[in-house]
Amino acid sequence: MTELHPVAKKDHHAVLIVEDEPLIRELLTLYLEDWGAVVTAVATADAGKLELMKQDWALLLTDVQTPGLLNGVDLAWIANQLNPEIRLIVMSGYYDFVARALPDNALFLPKPWPVTKLQEVIFDQLSKLATAEPGDVFNRLVSTV
Repeated sequence: MTELHPVAKKDHHAVLIVEDEPLIRELLTLYLEDWGAVVTAVATADAGKLELMKQDWALLLTDVQTPGLLNGVDLAWIANQLNPEIRLIVMSGYYDFVARALPDNALFLPKPWPVTKLQEVIFDQLSKLATAEPGDVFNRLVSTV
């Protein structure tokens, strides 16, 4: 059986979520806040671009397809250009990697995802931050009992 474990909340990473589906956006926000992140969530990559310019983000979690001029892949590349240290998670039920590659600091998370996989991918990305230390906010989140 897989058990979810809470994390220490001493170092609050700034996370930007870009997801056009309100229920998924709210679910992601609740999970990440519960895991100790400071979250801003928007519905489009266009709005995400504006948020990227307001502060330094530790992590961008974006869907590929959102309404507007930009998509999540565009946003991932913009985020990478603005801050090469940002960690990126790009989600989609379908994505053609042959058509357009992701930045090197991005992980792809296929939809639908189990919450344990979401935790694993978030931990993996945030553990790569230059300021991350073992045992900080996003400790190993999942263990097998």
